Amino acid sequence: MASQAEHVRPDAAPPSVDARREIQVCHIMSADLWAGAEVQVATVASYLVKRPDVNLTAVLLNEGPLARELRRLGVAVTIVDETRNNALRILVRLTRFLRANDFEVVHTHRYKDTVLGAIAAKLAGVPHVIRTVHGLSEPMRGWDRAKAWAYEALDRATLRCFADRIIAVSERMADTLKDAGYRPTAITHIHNGIDLRTVRATRTPEDVRRELGIDSRALLIGTAGRLSPVKGHAYLLRAVRHILEKESDARLLIVGSGPLQGELLALARDLRVDDACLFVGHRADVYDLIAAMDIFVLPSLDEGIPMALLEAMALGRPVVATSVGGIPEIVTHRTAGLLVESRDEQALAKACLELALDRDWAQTLGARARRLVEREFSHTRSGQALVDVYRDVAVRREASSTDPTEAARRPRRRFGSKPGAVTRLWGRARRSLEYGRRGLDYALERHRMNRIRRDPSYVMRAMKSARSILIVCHGNIIRSAFAARLVAEAAGGQAPVSVFSAGLQAIPGRPPPPTAVLAATRLGVDLSDHTAKPVTRADVASADMIFVMEIQHVVSMRERYPGARAKTFLLTCLAPEVPLEIRDPVDGDESEFQACFDHISRAVHPIARLLSDTDR
Repeated sequence: MASQAEHVRPDAAPPSVDARREIQVCHIMSADLWAGAEVQVATVASYLVKRPDVNLTAVLLNEGPLARELRRLGVAVTIVDETRNNALRILVRLTRFLRANDFEVVHTHRYKDTVLGAIAAKLAGVPHVIRTVHGLSEPMRGWDRAKAWAYEALDRATLRCFADRIIAVSERMADTLKDAGYRPTAITHIHNGIDLRTVRATRTPEDVRRELGIDSRALLIGTAGRLSPVKGHAYLLRAVRHILEKESDARLLIVGSGPLQGELLALARDLRVDDACLFVGHRADVYDLIAAMDIFVLPSLDEGIPMALLEAMALGRPVVATSVGGIPEIVTHRTAGLLVESRDEQALAKACLELALDRDWAQTLGARARRLVEREFSHTRSGQALVDVYRDVAVRREASSTDPTEAARRPRRRFGSKPGAVTRLWGRARRSLEYGRRGLDYALERHRMNRIRRDPSYVMRAMKSARSILIVCHGNIIRSAFAARLVAEAAGGQAPVSVFSAGLQAIPGRPPPPTAVLAATRLGVDLSDHTAKPVTRADVASADMIFVMEIQHVVSMRERYPGARAKTFLLTCLAPEVPLEIRDPVDGDESEFQACFDHISRAVHPIARLLSDTDR
């Protein structure tokens, strides 16, 4: 369960190698958040600082919680502030710092610190680079997707050239990295661990509930973590609707902050469960809050080895979690908790109610979870596995350096020695330049749309004189059709305004998915007779205003129809309180279509209000 690295027995090492000598290690991390990766770095540091054979130093690219925690542990921390230094200056400063110290291992954690840290390590002569992959990238679109692709490509190239080991935090992640093209022989896995001495409550559940205004007898379901899409909070909010049907006094406690906070608050109001939900933000007393929960729920869409789940189990809480990522490597269904499929709000609700109706069994699961963490997921176990990896790469290096024939046996590689190497390199460079160009286009249009959202007076004036409105999405089977029906309904009976929809990649005559039709019908919009229609030059020419769903659609419209840029806007331009882009729910379940249509409805509301204005 610890590292899969091949261990070298002391009696197998050359006599000149001291297997217990001190190893100089420098962790480099961006540390711009306080999330699971940062928590794990701090946790493993609390073990490493106690080891007499490890000398630990850290370089962080941001001042913040991790820097403060490492200093508290006694780790020497240097800040190279990424807000004041560009990538080149960071690289120079890292190289100088590493060169001035006798480090043997540089250990990185995220894309940016890996690329800069690994290159700096090699420039400074540090012999070993190790990277921990704490989580896989989230699904993205547009500019974010282009950036993520570029970062992953750089990361993969850097690790292929420089990394001795790539540590995944779960077996599943290790397999995924191998399939993604990372060097298989370098990949191992070490499960995250927690320090059981520090994960403990300091107040009673009664005191916590009293502070929060929650009755001591109420069913308290909770979760903790960053409020981001991959954590799946929206499905938990929808599950609360079903739970309240059976447990009317149930409450949901959400601990954490993040980019989705406003959207989740709005969703709770739309679902009419906001009175039963408490969003308390980031809290220093998170362990007290978790210990006060009757059930801890983790509704994630993907995970490595989630620290919040391990902490809840260490606090003896019965857990309900989605069967994604490395979670099944922690929780065995109905032995240490309950597992459900991701994106299934009804399954989440059913599992929570099952535990609520059998409190004795729930307590048994919580006790088993605590014992499991003590036995398999302690910071001592994961820390020892990490030291084994450090020492393994160091011992192999020293062993090879004592063999005078090793250099002669090592094959010599020259750039371009393989047929087509230069051609492949040039092809990759051209693709990277193209991604970079499109990324810049996305960034410029995103800036323009955000500027319009701050001052929409131009759009509002254009709306007053518009007689033809074109709404565009990707395939014209879901988003644009739904929005067009809402806008047309708002324009009905007032000044003559024609509203029509089309798709950039629409297949003519293709009907919308049945799930989309059902979700739209529940909102009073009938899409059963709709079929897809591709956007044409005549459509663009006849439209006074064009609304699109995503930044990439703005760029595509500009490229195809350069004259249309001045009249093309995001559908959300008049609704600054909603997320900027309306994502495509294609292939999603009904709840995803529902969320998309809710987003569109809120974006269309100010457009509808302008169209229905009798003074137009």
